[in-house]
Amino acid sequence: MIAAAAQYQPEQPDAPAIRRGGLMLRFFYLLSLFALLVQVLASCATARPSFNPSRKFGVTELSQDFDLFQNILEARHPSLYWYTSKSVIDSAFRTTRLQLTDSLTEYGFRKMLQPVTALINCGHTSVKISKSYQAYLDQLPTQQVAAPFQVKIWNDTAVFVASNKRKTAISRGDMITTINQKSIPYLLDTMRRYIPADGGNIVAKNQLLSFGFNFANFHRSLFGWQQQYALTTVDSSGKKHNNIFSMVYAQRQREQKNRPSKKSMREKISKKERLRQQRHLEIKDGYAVMTLNSFSEKLHLRRFLRQSFKTLQQQQVPALVIDLRLNGGGRLSNFIFLARHLIDHPYKICDSLYTLSRKSPYDRYMKNHFLTRLQLRLSTVKIDGKYHYRYFEKHIYPPKKRHHFDGDIYLLSSGFTASASTLTLSALKGQPNVTIVGEPSGGAAYGATAWIIPDITLPNTRLRLRLPLFRMVIDKDLPKNGQGVLPDVFAGPSVEAIRKGEDFKMNKVLELISLRGR
Repeated sequence: MIAAAAQYQPEQPDAPAIRRGGLMLRFFYLLSLFALLVQVLASCATARPSFNPSRKFGVTELSQDFDLFQNILEARHPSLYWYTSKSVIDSAFRTTRLQLTDSLTEYGFRKMLQPVTALINCGHTSVKISKSYQAYLDQLPTQQVAAPFQVKIWNDTAVFVASNKRKTAISRGDMITTINQKSIPYLLDTMRRYIPADGGNIVAKNQLLSFGFNFANFHRSLFGWQQQYALTTVDSSGKKHNNIFSMVYAQRQREQKNRPSKKSMREKISKKERLRQQRHLEIKDGYAVMTLNSFSEKLHLRRFLRQSFKTLQQQQVPALVIDLRLNGGGRLSNFIFLARHLIDHPYKICDSLYTLSRKSPYDRYMKNHFLTRLQLRLSTVKIDGKYHYRYFEKHIYPPKKRHHFDGDIYLLSSGFTASASTLTLSALKGQPNVTIVGEPSGGAAYGATAWIIPDITLPNTRLRLRLPLFRMVIDKDLPKNGQGVLPDVFAGPSVEAIRKGEDFKMNKVLELISLRGR
């Protein structure tokens, strides 16, 4: 979720309404924990059947699942036609339905559904493999295939970053022009049609393809098994090279008595260190860097933020860099707690937040549908045929007085900066002491579809549709063009920066801090 902060006159809600909203949220959390406990106990009591990834589903089974998939999206997705017209979405449904003429594996059926969900242009709407398939992948006993190379993507450019091979003729920073005789623009155009992103945000899609070995894995998924990859590259001198990469086989040892368990392997990294990897504060000479890779509830962020801002005040740090480049969102209350320590005026989260309905004939396929229906009934009000979450549409959040940071603030943004983390950019953009540095955020500045996101399980294939139920318009005065929150100072990748292994975004921030300190 992302957007620039809305301009408005603060309208203070009455205190009883705020108390009711807080008590209601606590009530939902307790109910959710209870439902989770019941689900865990039920799963422990049920024997897991063996899974066969080669099993094919008949046309009748696939058609039933597809019809349910389409009906649920049409009935419950509040932004189905938000960024893509109804005629285009309807055409995609018809075309895909007509292609169901032969049996398919779960994997093959998912591959057919992915372009349809990506066409909705919603970063929170996607199709996941079944739980059984995921368990199967997690427990492969003998060997797995690892992608052979990693790239950095932007625009129509692909630059070589790393390889699983110990020795390779390609250097970091060499540009890739073709893979198996297919041009990079063609490959990128094909892959992007399978990746969901708010408003079709290209920066978000490129960031996903650049992460780890995702590009090679997408290539294998869409273009089939490749024993070898023929790469045409251009080095720093402009000379062309032809390179061959073979798939890498990573052996997995079978269970042995002396083999360390996953639990013992995790315990080698302390809980404190795991938390530090996700969020930490580092005081430098003249500035501090706060890394926040998530707003997850598991990170105990309120305690961390409270102590961090206390430290910043005690040490009188003049500039704070907040790194949100890997922050894909999480708990909304953590974003609010952070923003209130930085913002200089009262603000609200969004202009509107609503869902289409509180229930539907398809609720039985929805995870925790009883709790979801109860929450919608207790928290929403029907206005103009839609069910609005009025508490968050009206509630004004004042700045924190205790340990509020008033120095220079630099926010690092990338295509992974999405959901609740982009609300941080939205709330703070335009504030005199705030500078956003990097690339546009991964979600749409105008608004997004999220909030409550249950899984829908299709009954035959058991594929899971991730379905956001609320449309959030963050700033109604912005254009609905799918763009993310734009940086104040752009710092994007370049071939030279990749070649040198530079952190070009952080370097730009340090340059700005140095200039301001003169």
